Amino acid sequence: MGSGVDEWEALNKPTDREGFDHPSKFDLSSVSGVTQLTKRVRQQSGQGGAAGFAGNARRSAGVPSRPRTAPAPPHFTHRSLVRPYARTGGRTKPAKELALEALVMTTESGRRYEGVVSPEQRFICDLCVDVHSVAEIAAFARLPLGVVKVLVDDLSEARAVEIQRPGFVLADRDSHDFMERILNGLRSL
Repeated sequence: MGSGVDEWEALNKPTDREGFDHPSKFDLSSVSGVTQLTKRVRQQSGQGGAAGFAGNARRSAGVPSRPRTAPAPPHFTHRSLVRPYARTGGRTKPAKELALEALVMTTESGRRYEGVVSPEQRFICDLCVDVHSVAEIAAFARLPLGVVKVLVDDLSEARAVEIQRPGFVLADRDSHDFMERILNGLRSL
């Protein structure tokens, strides 16, 4: 156990390269995203130039900083006084039944927003460039599940999204037998 502490300290001790590798030595002004972030950090710290980085004792001491987490998924941030069901014309159920696990993907016409009439539908088209389930769409859009089902069904009718329904229906006898075999197999483990 004692050797583990020595290894940890060896990994985290300052090196001779600290002066060369310090962030103030690099010019990242050609990268727009980094430049905007750097300006924001400098404004918040109240310092200009590269001095904003020098005040960070953790970096200059060579101690690794906490790893950055992945950015949160996009959320629909439009706030409106209009009730969600008013956006569906008061409809609470889609014309075709949609399962929670049904997968939704934006089509080419959906990427061009053909047949898209509301900001919520536009958000769904943007979100479903990557495949998402109906339940995930409701969570990301922060809308009731019934509203999302109606909106997705409307987009499907306009051919803006493609819906991939689950492979089998539980009411089907063969599917029920299949599920029982899986359950029995899991129990035997």
